[in-house]
Amino acid sequence: MRISTAQLFQQSVTTMLNNQTELAKTQEQLATGKRVLTPSDDPAAATRILDLNQVIDTTDQFQRNADFAETRLALEETALTEVGNILQRVRELSVQANNDTNTASDRKLIAKEVRENLGALMQLSNSTDANGEYLFSGFKTDTKPFTDDGSGNVTYAGDQGQRSLQIGSSRQVVIGDSGADVFMQVDDGAGGKNSMFAVLNDFANDLEANTPTGTTLTRLDFALNVVSDTRASIGARMNTIEGQRNANASFTLLLQENRSNLQDLDYAGAVSRFEQQLLALQASQQTFVQLKGLSLFNYL
Repeated sequence: MRISTAQLFQQSVTTMLNNQTELAKTQEQLATGKRVLTPSDDPAAATRILDLNQVIDTTDQFQRNADFAETRLALEETALTEVGNILQRVRELSVQANNDTNTASDRKLIAKEVRENLGALMQLSNSTDANGEYLFSGFKTDTKPFTDDGSGNVTYAGDQGQRSLQIGSSRQVVIGDSGADVFMQVDDGAGGKNSMFAVLNDFANDLEANTPTGTTLTRLDFALNVVSDTRASIGARMNTIEGQRNANASFTLLLQENRSNLQDLDYAGAVSRFEQQLLALQASQQTFVQLKGLSLFNYL
Protein backbone atom coordinates (compact mmCIF):
# COMPACT_ATOMS: atom_id res chain seq x y z
CA MET A 1 0.00 0.00 0.00
CA ARG A 2 1.44 3.33 -1.01
CA ILE A 3 1.18 6.37 1.30
CA SER A 4 1.62 9.70 -0.34
CA THR A 5 3.59 12.55 1.13
CA ALA A 6 0.36 14.50 1.60
CA GLN A 7 -1.12 11.63 3.62
CA LEU A 8 1.95 11.50 5.84
CA PHE A 9 1.74 15.22 6.42
CA GLN A 10 -2.00 15.03 7.20
CA GLN A 11 -1.56 12.19 9.70
CA SER A 12 1.24 14.09 11.43
CA VAL A 13 -0.82 17.27 11.61
CA THR A 14 -3.84 15.35 12.94
CA THR A 15 -1.69 13.74 15.63
CA MET A 16 -0.28 17.10 16.69
CA LEU A 17 -3.75 18.68 16.84
CA ASN A 18 -5.12 15.82 18.94
CA ASN A 19 -2.16 16.11 21.30
CA GLN A 20 -2.65 19.87 21.54
CA THR A 21 -6.37 19.41 22.31
CA GLU A 22 -5.69 16.92 25.09
CA LEU A 23 -2.95 19.12 26.51
CA ALA A 24 -5.18 22.20 26.43
CA LYS A 25 -7.95 20.32 28.26
CA THR A 26 -5.56 19.21 30.98
CA GLN A 27 -4.26 22.78 31.30
CA GLU A 28 -7.82 24.04 31.77
CA GLN A 29 -8.47 21.38 34.38
CA LEU A 30 -5.35 22.44 36.27
CA ALA A 31 -6.35 26.10 36.01
CA THR A 32 -9.92 25.56 37.26
CA GLY A 33 -9.28 22.69 39.62
CA LYS A 34 -12.21 20.83 38.09
CA ARG A 35 -12.22 17.37 36.58
CA VAL A 36 -15.57 17.77 34.79
CA LEU A 37 -15.48 20.77 32.49
CA THR A 38 -18.26 19.80 30.09
CA PRO A 39 -21.09 17.25 30.36
CA SER A 40 -19.33 15.04 27.81
CA ASP A 41 -16.41 14.58 30.21
CA ASP A 42 -18.61 12.53 32.56
CA PRO A 43 -22.35 12.70 31.77
CA ALA A 44 -23.48 10.98 34.97
CA ALA A 45 -21.28 13.15 37.18
CA ALA A 46 -22.25 16.31 35.32
CA THR A 47 -25.95 15.61 35.89
CA ARG A 48 -25.38 14.98 39.57
CA ILE A 49 -23.28 18.16 39.89
CA LEU A 50 -26.11 20.22 38.36
CA ASP A 51 -28.58 18.73 40.85
CA LEU A 52 -26.24 19.46 43.76
CA ASN A 53 -25.69 23.04 42.58
CA GLN A 54 -29.44 23.64 42.50
CA VAL A 55 -29.89 22.30 46.02
CA ILE A 56 -26.93 24.36 47.28
CA ASP A 57 -28.36 27.52 45.68
CA THR A 58 -31.75 26.85 47.27
CA THR A 59 -30.19 26.27 50.68
CA ASP A 60 -28.18 29.49 50.31
CA GLN A 61 -31.48 31.31 49.69
CA PHE A 62 -32.89 29.76 52.86
CA GLN A 63 -29.87 31.15 54.71
CA ARG A 64 -30.47 34.62 53.29
CA ASN A 65 -34.12 34.37 54.31
CA ALA A 66 -33.05 33.34 57.81
CA ASP A 67 -30.72 36.33 58.05
CA PHE A 68 -33.49 38.70 56.94
CA ALA A 69 -36.00 37.13 59.33
CA GLU A 70 -33.59 37.40 62.24
CA THR A 71 -32.82 41.04 61.47
CA ARG A 72 -36.50 41.95 61.24
CA LEU A 73 -37.39 40.13 64.45
CA ALA A 74 -34.46 41.78 66.20
CA LEU A 75 -35.81 45.18 65.15
CA GLU A 76 -39.26 44.28 66.44
CA GLU A 77 -37.82 42.97 69.70
CA THR A 78 -35.87 46.21 70.17
CA ALA A 79 -38.98 48.29 69.54
CA LEU A 80 -41.00 46.23 72.00
CA THR A 81 -38.27 46.53 74.61
CA GLU A 82 -38.65 50.30 74.37
CA VAL A 83 -42.44 49.95 74.50
CA GLY A 84 -42.07 47.92 77.67
CA ASN A 85 -39.81 50.58 79.16
CA ILE A 86 -42.41 53.25 78.38
CA LEU A 87 -45.23 51.25 79.96
CA GLN A 88 -43.11 50.52 83.01
CA ARG A 89 -42.33 54.22 83.43
CA VAL A 90 -46.01 55.13 83.10
CA ARG A 91 -46.81 52.44 85.65
CA GLU A 92 -44.40 54.10 88.07
CA LEU A 93 -46.13 57.41 87.37
CA SER A 94 -49.48 55.78 88.05
CA VAL A 95 -48.30 54.61 91.47
CA GLN A 96 -46.91 58.08 92.12
CA ALA A 97 -50.07 59.87 90.96
CA ASN A 98 -52.33 57.84 93.23
CA ASN A 99 -50.49 59.13 96.29
CA ASP A 100 -52.86 61.39 98.19
CA THR A 101 -50.09 63.88 98.89
CA ASN A 102 -50.17 65.04 95.24
CA THR A 103 -51.93 68.26 94.38
CA ALA A 104 -53.82 68.98 91.16
CA SER A 105 -50.75 70.83 89.87
CA ASP A 106 -48.55 67.86 90.63
CA ARG A 107 -50.84 65.57 88.67
CA LYS A 108 -50.90 67.93 85.70
CA LEU A 109 -47.11 67.77 85.61
CA ILE A 110 -47.28 63.98 85.69
CA ALA A 111 -49.86 64.13 82.90
CA LYS A 112 -47.37 66.02 80.71
CA GLU A 113 -44.82 63.25 81.12
CA VAL A 114 -47.50 60.65 80.36
CA ARG A 115 -48.34 62.46 77.12
CA GLU A 116 -44.65 62.60 76.22
CA ASN A 117 -44.54 58.85 76.67
CA LEU A 118 -47.70 58.50 74.59
CA GLY A 119 -45.95 60.32 71.75
CA ALA A 120 -42.94 58.03 72.05
CA LEU A 121 -45.26 55.01 72.02
CA MET A 122 -46.81 56.27 68.77
CA GLN A 123 -43.38 56.58 67.17
CA LEU A 124 -42.41 53.05 68.20
CA SER A 125 -45.68 51.61 66.93
CA ASN A 126 -44.85 53.08 63.50
CA SER A 127 -41.29 51.70 63.43
CA THR A 128 -39.82 50.66 60.08
CA ASP A 129 -37.04 48.37 58.95
CA ALA A 130 -34.05 49.24 56.73
CA ASN A 131 -36.28 48.98 53.64
CA GLY A 132 -38.79 51.47 55.00
CA GLU A 133 -41.40 48.76 55.63
CA TYR A 134 -43.52 49.13 58.74
CA LEU A 135 -42.96 46.46 61.38
CA PHE A 136 -46.48 46.40 62.79
CA SER A 137 -48.73 46.73 59.70
CA GLY A 138 -49.27 43.02 59.08
CA PHE A 139 -49.24 42.31 55.35
CA LYS A 140 -49.69 46.02 54.54
CA THR A 141 -46.04 46.84 55.12
CA ASP A 142 -46.17 50.04 53.05
CA THR A 143 -49.06 51.47 55.09
CA LYS A 144 -48.45 53.52 58.22
CA PRO A 145 -50.21 51.46 60.87
CA PHE A 146 -51.19 54.02 63.51
CA THR A 147 -52.51 57.56 63.26
CA ASP A 148 -53.73 59.97 65.94
CA ASP A 149 -56.61 62.33 65.17
CA GLY A 150 -55.15 64.89 67.56
CA SER A 151 -57.69 64.18 70.28
CA GLY A 152 -56.08 61.04 71.59
CA ASN A 153 -58.04 58.69 69.35
CA VAL A 154 -55.66 56.29 67.57
CA THR A 155 -56.75 54.19 64.61
CA TYR A 156 -55.06 51.17 63.07
CA ALA A 157 -54.71 51.05 59.27
CA GLY A 158 -52.86 47.74 58.91
CA ASP A 159 -54.27 44.23 58.97
CA GLN A 160 -53.84 41.18 61.19
CA GLY A 161 -51.62 39.28 58.76
CA GLN A 162 -48.31 37.75 59.79
CA ARG A 163 -45.65 37.45 57.11
CA SER A 164 -43.65 34.24 56.95
CA LEU A 165 -40.39 33.28 55.27
CA GLN A 166 -39.12 29.87 54.21
CA ILE A 167 -35.90 29.18 56.10
CA GLY A 168 -35.66 25.45 55.36
CA SER A 169 -37.04 22.90 52.95
CA SER A 170 -39.91 22.21 55.35
CA ARG A 171 -39.78 25.12 57.79
CA GLN A 172 -41.21 28.62 57.76
CA VAL A 173 -40.94 31.31 60.41
CA VAL A 174 -43.24 34.25 61.16
CA ILE A 175 -41.22 37.46 60.84
CA GLY A 176 -43.60 39.96 62.39
CA ASP A 177 -46.60 40.63 64.58
CA SER A 178 -49.51 42.83 63.59
CA GLY A 179 -50.08 46.06 65.42
CA ALA A 180 -53.65 44.97 66.06
CA ASP A 181 -52.41 42.09 68.20
CA VAL A 182 -49.63 43.99 69.94
CA PHE A 183 -51.10 47.44 70.61
CA MET A 184 -54.89 47.13 70.28
CA GLN A 185 -55.74 44.07 72.38
CA VAL A 186 -55.17 45.21 75.96
CA ASP A 187 -57.62 43.90 78.54
CA ASP A 188 -59.47 46.89 79.99
CA GLY A 189 -60.18 45.12 83.26
CA ALA A 190 -63.91 44.94 82.54
CA GLY A 191 -64.04 42.11 80.03
CA GLY A 192 -63.35 44.26 76.99
CA LYS A 193 -60.34 45.27 74.92
CA ASN A 194 -58.64 48.60 74.51
CA SER A 195 -55.46 49.98 73.00
CA MET A 196 -52.25 50.91 74.79
CA PHE A 197 -52.71 54.42 73.42
CA ALA A 198 -56.14 54.68 75.04
CA VAL A 199 -54.72 53.45 78.34
CA LEU A 200 -52.13 56.24 78.39
CA ASN A 201 -54.49 58.87 77.01
CA ASP A 202 -57.21 58.04 79.56
CA PHE A 203 -54.62 58.15 82.33
CA ALA A 204 -53.44 61.60 81.22
CA ASN A 205 -57.03 62.82 81.05
CA ASP A 206 -57.70 61.55 84.57
CA LEU A 207 -54.57 63.27 85.86
CA GLU A 208 -55.53 66.56 84.22
CA ALA A 209 -58.96 66.25 85.86
CA ASN A 210 -57.22 65.35 89.16
CA THR A 211 -59.15 62.06 89.29
CA PRO A 212 -56.58 59.22 88.97
CA THR A 213 -57.87 55.69 89.59
CA GLY A 214 -56.36 52.32 90.39
CA THR A 215 -57.85 50.92 87.19
CA THR A 216 -55.00 52.48 85.22
CA LEU A 217 -52.48 50.36 87.09
CA THR A 218 -54.39 47.18 86.23
CA ARG A 219 -54.67 48.12 82.57
CA LEU A 220 -50.94 48.91 82.40
CA ASP A 221 -50.15 45.49 83.86
CA PHE A 222 -52.27 43.88 81.14
CA ALA A 223 -50.41 45.92 78.50
CA LEU A 224 -47.06 44.88 79.92
CA ASN A 225 -48.18 41.24 79.75
CA VAL A 226 -48.99 41.63 76.05
CA VAL A 227 -45.53 43.04 75.39
CA SER A 228 -43.87 40.34 77.47
CA ASP A 229 -45.76 37.54 75.69
CA THR A 230 -44.95 38.95 72.27
CA ARG A 231 -41.27 39.26 73.12
CA ALA A 232 -41.24 35.68 74.37
CA SER A 233 -42.75 34.57 71.06
CA ILE A 234 -40.10 36.54 69.16
CA GLY A 235 -37.36 34.90 71.22
CA ALA A 236 -38.72 31.45 70.41
CA ARG A 237 -38.79 32.27 66.71
CA MET A 238 -35.22 33.58 66.79
CA ASN A 239 -34.12 30.34 68.44
CA THR A 240 -35.86 28.44 65.66
CA ILE A 241 -34.01 30.52 63.07
CA GLU A 242 -30.66 29.88 64.71
CA GLY A 243 -31.28 26.13 64.84
CA GLN A 244 -32.38 26.03 61.20
CA ARG A 245 -29.42 28.15 60.12
CA ASN A 246 -27.05 25.65 61.73
CA ALA A 247 -28.88 22.78 60.04
CA ASN A 248 -28.68 24.56 56.68
CA ALA A 249 -24.95 25.17 57.12
CA SER A 250 -24.31 21.49 57.90
CA PHE A 251 -26.42 20.39 54.95
CA THR A 252 -24.60 22.78 52.61
CA LEU A 253 -21.25 21.46 53.78
CA LEU A 254 -22.35 17.89 53.04
CA LEU A 255 -23.57 18.89 49.58
CA GLN A 256 -20.32 20.70 48.83
CA GLU A 257 -18.30 17.65 49.87
CA ASN A 258 -20.36 15.45 47.54
CA ARG A 259 -19.93 17.93 44.71
CA SER A 260 -16.21 18.11 45.39
CA ASN A 261 -15.89 14.34 45.13
CA LEU A 262 -17.58 14.46 41.73
CA GLN A 263 -15.94 17.45 40.08
CA ASP A 264 -12.68 18.29 41.83
CA LEU A 265 -9.45 17.42 40.09
CA ASP A 266 -6.81 14.95 41.27
CA TYR A 267 -3.90 17.36 40.91
CA ALA A 268 -1.17 14.73 41.20
CA GLY A 269 -2.70 12.61 38.46
CA ALA A 270 -3.42 15.66 36.30
CA VAL A 271 0.17 16.94 36.55
CA SER A 272 1.52 13.52 35.59
CA ARG A 273 -0.88 13.35 32.64
CA PHE A 274 0.08 16.87 31.60
CA GLU A 275 3.76 15.95 31.46
CA GLN A 276 3.00 12.84 29.39
CA GLN A 277 0.83 14.81 26.97
CA LEU A 278 3.50 17.49 26.66
CA LEU A 279 6.10 14.85 25.77
CA ALA A 280 3.72 13.30 23.25
CA LEU A 281 3.14 16.68 21.61
CA GLN A 282 6.83 17.41 21.41
CA ALA A 283 7.46 13.96 19.91
CA SER A 284 4.78 14.48 17.27
CA GLN A 285 6.24 17.87 16.40
CA GLN A 286 9.73 16.41 16.03
CA THR A 287 8.37 13.56 13.91
CA PHE A 288 6.64 16.05 11.64
CA VAL A 289 9.87 17.99 11.19
CA GLN A 290 11.66 14.80 10.16
CA LEU A 291 8.87 13.76 7.79
CA LYS A 292 9.10 17.07 6.01
CA GLY A 293 12.55 16.04 4.80
CA LEU A 294 11.50 12.61 3.46
CA SER A 295 11.13 13.38 -0.26
CA LEU A 296 12.98 11.98 -3.29
CA PHE A 297 13.17 15.47 -4.69
CA ASN A 298 15.62 16.33 -1.91
CA TYR A 299 18.08 13.81 -3.39
CA LEU A 300 17.72 14.52 -7.11
